[in-house]
Amino acid sequence: MKSKNINIYFLLILSIFTFSCGEKEDQGDNKYYTEWTSVGDGLSANVTKNVLTEFVGSTNCPYCPEQDALLLSYFDSGHENYVGTAITNKWFLVNYHTYSPSRGDPMYEFHRGTSLTGEDDFCYVRFEEGSWYNISGVPTTFTNGIGTSVYPEMAVAPMAESTPLQMNLDGSNIDGMNVTVRVSISSSLDMTSSDSLCLFIAATMDNIDYTGNNGEPHHPDVFLGWINEGLSGELLSLGNEEVARTYSWTMPSNWPQNNYETSWAQVEYDVSNLAVVAFIQNKYTREVLQVVGYD
Repeated sequence: MKSKNINIYFLLILSIFTFSCGEKEDQGDNKYYTEWTSVGDGLSANVTKNVLTEFVGSTNCPYCPEQDALLLSYFDSGHENYVGTAITNKWFLVNYHTYSPSRGDPMYEFHRGTSLTGEDDFCYVRFEEGSWYNISGVPTTFTNGIGTSVYPEMAVAPMAESTPLQMNLDGSNIDGMNVTVRVSISSSLDMTSSDSLCLFIAATMDNIDYTGNNGEPHHPDVFLGWINEGLSGELLSLGNEEVARTYSWTMPSNWPQNNYETSWAQVEYDVSNLAVVAFIQNKYTREVLQVVGYD
């Protein structure tokens, strides 16, 4: 009898261990990778591009509300300008607020660096005197890295292009102000010898309420900060494989207050509108090769 009980106990332990191992295997796609890790084979062929539009403006810009509203009308299913889900499902927006034409936009001031030269200021690095775009004023719009006007077909041509890169954010999670981003990138080419590809992961907030000097009361897709390190992106080395990495980010509890201005009590937002936009950009040509979002 004692021997029989021991055998039953052993089988029970074995079944629990087997079940636990099976659970871990089922969670494979959601594993937390602190470094880039190969998780599968690469693409067998190129894929079509998604589209990123970067809108650069300011609450001190008198011309921004009209252009911003026009761009958003293409995403509004109740508007006559709506371009349809086949396009909007693959079209992502980031709305950057800047110090042009003047300081005082709270959605920019939070990012203002402490240096006089601006090298720790995302706006300086990406749009003004920096190495990515040069702008002479706002509003300015870039679609997949190319300066464009705002018009209904602005996303159509980029979507007709192919790219060797595919991305997804499966396994990502937004819990209140805490964001976990799991980025998976697949390539149809071996680009390990390239030094041109940079990954940007932006945290954004939709539907921020604040009425600035230009009278615009609502602000969509507002850039909150980079989730991965570096104002000029994270350099990638991609082989013909699928790689994955996980990032963690917490929205600053004092946003949008900073040392320059601490009286933005009139800025209102809901953290349930947090979102993520990740894109890969060629640092030489400025071409955005792929983009994906999560909310």
